[in-house]
Amino acid sequence: MLTDAEKSQMQTCLRALREAMPDYTSRRGQLVMMAEVAQALGSLGDAEEGLRPPAQRIAAIEAGTGTGKTLGYLLPAIVLARSRGRTVVVSSSTVALQEQLMAKDLPALQRHLPVAFSCALAKGRRRYVCPAKLLRPQAQQPVADLGGSPVPHALAQPVRLEGRLAHAFAGESWSGDRDEWPEPIPDGLWNRISTDRQGCLGPRCADYARCPYQAARQRLKEVDVIVANHDLVLAALEMEPGALLPDPSETLFVFDEAHGLPAKAAARSASRHAVLGAARWAEEAAAVAAEAGSALRLDRGLVEAVENEGQRLGTDVAALHAALSRHCAFGDDGEVHRFPHGALPPGIAEAGSRIRAAAAALREALGSVRNAALERARQDAVAAQPHVAALGACLGSAEHLAATWDGMLCPVPDGGKPMARWVERGGRTGGTAEYHVCAAPISGGERLRALLWERAGAAVLTSATLQACGSFDLFLEESGLDVYGSVRALNLPSPFDHQAQAELHLPRMRSHPRDAEAHTQEVAARLPPLLAAQAGALVLFASARQMHQVEQALPSALRGEVLMQGTVSKRELLERHRVRIDQGQRSVLFGLASLSEGVDLPGAYCTHLIMAKLPFAVPDDPVEQARREWIEAQGRSAFMERSVPEVGIRLAQAVGRLLRTCEDRGRITVLDTRLGSTPWGRRLIAGLPPFRVVRGAEPGQERRVA
Repeated sequence: MLTDAEKSQMQTCLRALREAMPDYTSRRGQLVMMAEVAQALGSLGDAEEGLRPPAQRIAAIEAGTGTGKTLGYLLPAIVLARSRGRTVVVSSSTVALQEQLMAKDLPALQRHLPVAFSCALAKGRRRYVCPAKLLRPQAQQPVADLGGSPVPHALAQPVRLEGRLAHAFAGESWSGDRDEWPEPIPDGLWNRISTDRQGCLGPRCADYARCPYQAARQRLKEVDVIVANHDLVLAALEMEPGALLPDPSETLFVFDEAHGLPAKAAARSASRHAVLGAARWAEEAAAVAAEAGSALRLDRGLVEAVENEGQRLGTDVAALHAALSRHCAFGDDGEVHRFPHGALPPGIAEAGSRIRAAAAALREALGSVRNAALERARQDAVAAQPHVAALGACLGSAEHLAATWDGMLCPVPDGGKPMARWVERGGRTGGTAEYHVCAAPISGGERLRALLWERAGAAVLTSATLQACGSFDLFLEESGLDVYGSVRALNLPSPFDHQAQAELHLPRMRSHPRDAEAHTQEVAARLPPLLAAQAGALVLFASARQMHQVEQALPSALRGEVLMQGTVSKRELLERHRVRIDQGQRSVLFGLASLSEGVDLPGAYCTHLIMAKLPFAVPDDPVEQARREWIEAQGRSAFMERSVPEVGIRLAQAVGRLLRTCEDRGRITVLDTRLGSTPWGRRLIAGLPPFRVVRGAEPGQERRVA
């Protein structure tokens, strides 16, 4: 619980901000959020007390746009971190928010708060150069081609840039952080001069003392606030406590953009492998082990174990391929065979069990060879480096193969959610069809419970869109928090006057979105008059196909004003849009789902948001099909329980692009007749901010509905 001294310190900090920042405005929602964050994070007491029940140390807070949620969680979190000697980990799903935190929000608080604190950005190992590879080019040379195509040396190695990188790093004018180099570094070059966990020599490396990744890890142990992303946090939680991030039981977690966390957790638990590719890889692993054994004079028995297990795996892979050919039926219109309810035919399950055992045995054999190579690195790190890296890559492939079959074969617990399991057919090798075996959970909740909620000292999850159609139920279920019963879930509405600032226009549409051709033609015909009076507009599509078709159907003059996602990077796209508007020109952004969240276009940059179609999930996605199948098997409606709420969240995220400040004004137009004509469409509208609603009229002939 909060002490009186901590409450006083938070009040002192708030007064300091009001005095130092003339444009700072206290908002009631922000003050309520600070109190809720303090209550949740304050539940982490002294280590000997142990963890409190999850319902006391976890809170979900939906804070509408304009609430000031970033300061709402940073101020109490920083005060508590300093007061209790803990670390705050602030995690987001977008680079934009991480940059905002590190470049703007945290530096401003460091200047104005009477509480001194330090902060750092956490990154994965691959964002840093490997000094051993950069400064000793011989350590870059691959010892075997692990399934890739050879690239001409002159193209694969930009010598001039590599030399400049080496010179700058050796002269300490560059830290080794890829993001701090002033120009892009080609992926091919970066892959050769960086490394992953399996390829790292660790303390045995002669350059360990000046390794930028190790230096960054040390900094993370010394700061009060760590900024990270959801993927990195989940990866760190899978490691030993303290290996990258602090022990979770002693950490204050804040997950901003938390609506994306369950999907991230589910994606990390998904796995797939190529069947014939596994056989080729097993042969290459034997070659890698043999070369390491010869070059480093390793025990011949260790190398022979890899060869034997690789041959065993190759035999088992051939049996699996035959079983898949017998049991999987691929229709003329698709290349996917899904196993209903996740149930595998006995022949495939038996072959898969053998592969899982063979992969585990090969993993153990490769691990033994790699350990021996690491021991050799004590005497000659330069000679051992490429072999350790190659063995590490093989070891990672073995772990991935075993993990895929863990997912394919794991039993479903009573009352638990099944795995989605399917096979994809694609490509041919030597005239033989290649198959990809795939497994993915239909929810990330169980993974989050195991990694986070049962271990985190305290956690706050926040976003502008945690509710679906006015309810937290879907988010709590997807995030695995529903089992705790009374987790605090709070909605803080936006301070904007939505009635006065914007309208939601639902025009009469002749076409139904299910008639793709007719709907695309009508969208293309409606856009010119809809955009005629708008300087800055954002048009969102549910599919890239329709986006391109509509763009091609526009009049040439309007087409010249369109900036379409995919033509340049997202950052460059938005920058070009802002420049056009600043110069008094008209600019129209065409985008997909990634432009519907995490994009800040205040004022004239976006005065009209147009949605071509409601953003339903792709119906033929195997994971989505398995999820719907599981819900329907329980006698429930997958459409009403899953599809509609998910669209509600995506719709709320999209309309949130329009109003970014209290001064913004604009219009939202949805060119999907279902939003205004169906009962579930009206449910979606009820879950949106209270815009003025205009139904069934053309521009200039609006009929407003209260």
